[in-house]
Amino acid sequence: MRIIAFSDSHRNSRNVHKLFENTALTTDLYIFLGDSEGDLDDIPMLYPDKKIISVAGNCDYSSMDPFVAVTEACGKKIVCTHGHLQHVSFGLSGLKKLAQDNEADLVLFGHTHERRCEYKNGVYYINPGSIGKPRDGKGPSYAAIDIIPAGILCTHCDLDSDL
Repeated sequence: MRIIAFSDSHRNSRNVHKLFENTALTTDLYIFLGDSEGDLDDIPMLYPDKKIISVAGNCDYSSMDPFVAVTEACGKKIVCTHGHLQHVSFGLSGLKKLAQDNEADLVLFGHTHERRCEYKNGVYYINPGSIGKPRDGKGPSYAAIDIIPAGILCTHCDLDSDL
């Protein structure tokens, strides 16, 4: 199963459209990790067969999305959050508690606009970076997460690549 996680589009709906155009044929689930959910407004109409989960970020003032969403894929429990309420700019401790409380295998978060993938105590912590305004000196990015019988694989992708 392939999951595409992306975050922090900040009104760059062009990049969101490009992401879906590049990945729709190979993706089973999309997870948007907040900040400018309005950029997804027409995506469900354009891709009605795609499952999309989204959470609210600190810049999503009128969002009806939850701050945390929990889902399951191929027997793996996934916790999704923007990360601002867990203070991810200062480390993973808030996410670790969220993972423990939800018995998560994978925690997806955004907010910092920087790519990150760590494996600690049986849990993957993945930040896809920013699809709209990256702060890590690299271009717009997303994470391709494959859940296979052997485990979880994460690849950070530049938006211009066709993974």
